[in-house]
Amino acid sequence: MKIGVEMAIKFARIEFLRRSEGGDSCRKAAYNARTIVKNENTGIKYNFSRKKDNVYHTVLIPDYVNQDFKNIQTLMNEVERTETRENSKLLKDIVIALPDEKELNLEHRIELTHRIVDAMEWVQNGLGVQIDIHKPQIGDKNWHVHILVTTRRFKENGEELGDKAVDLEAKFITVKGQWRIIKDSKMIHEIAKEETNAYFAELGLPYRVDETSEVPGKHIGPRRIRNLINEVLNENELRKEAHLKIINDADVITDSITHYKSIFTKQDVEKAVKDIPDPTAREQLVQQVLSSNRILELYHDDGESSKYFTTTEVRNEETRIIRFITTIFTILKVISKV
Repeated sequence: MKIGVEMAIKFARIEFLRRSEGGDSCRKAAYNARTIVKNENTGIKYNFSRKKDNVYHTVLIPDYVNQDFKNIQTLMNEVERTETRENSKLLKDIVIALPDEKELNLEHRIELTHRIVDAMEWVQNGLGVQIDIHKPQIGDKNWHVHILVTTRRFKENGEELGDKAVDLEAKFITVKGQWRIIKDSKMIHEIAKEETNAYFAELGLPYRVDETSEVPGKHIGPRRIRNLINEVLNENELRKEAHLKIINDADVITDSITHYKSIFTKQDVEKAVKDIPDPTAREQLVQQVLSSNRILELYHDDGESSKYFTTTEVRNEETRIIRFITTIFTILKVISKV
């Protein structure tokens, strides 16, 4: 790191929204956009309009596609229509931390977001993209953008989604019997870093996103955590804190909380990472935990957030218990009639 060049914190996470894990394209789109979307297949209407932190929303589609698909009600119901398998990958679900430096305003963050999306070439390759920028709550510094990308290309007629864009998926190899992703220049982490650094330079700002590098010595968890830690801690700090179980993996945090609580709050996560000395690292790790596809935010019937969370594992276990109890009561009822 050069003297006089300040390091900006960057974090990018990409996962698939999967039906097998309870994913619903309409619910996810409504949540990101803080609006109302009805799943026309199930009849369920998702209302997240009470949340007021969305400061920018748009949908990008190829030029030849029917403009009706810029409405997420239309786009996401098309996703649900075409994804018929129980294990379907519905969407690519992406979260990118945006710079919170005081020199930047909303227009800068919108411009940077579009540069990243354009560099990923999703729209150029026939996909649909939903973009939503969320501002931080008072006192926080977690500007971030949610991006949803269709896994299917639009057909040439521009009226419906067609084949899966398998050629755009990450490539994997096996190393000693384990799957490893092949790193390439089109990975979202690399694109976000490069575009952010280029934009900082264009604006004449003294910030740079740190290089993501391997950490020698003891393994401290998946790459997604190592990259985040590398960006916010120098080598000596990393070694000093590497013994903390809490920063080995964001999943460890979630598992440690749900070991004794079936539902939890953001404050519970913050308490779990309180031993991490760097405040920015703590904020980023809390954001990663809460943005995981494992996490389900709980809402009241009117769509108002309860400020509580649970996990897909807890929900599935509770569902199995309810089914089991229902079966037992049914059996007992039959026996009582005999």
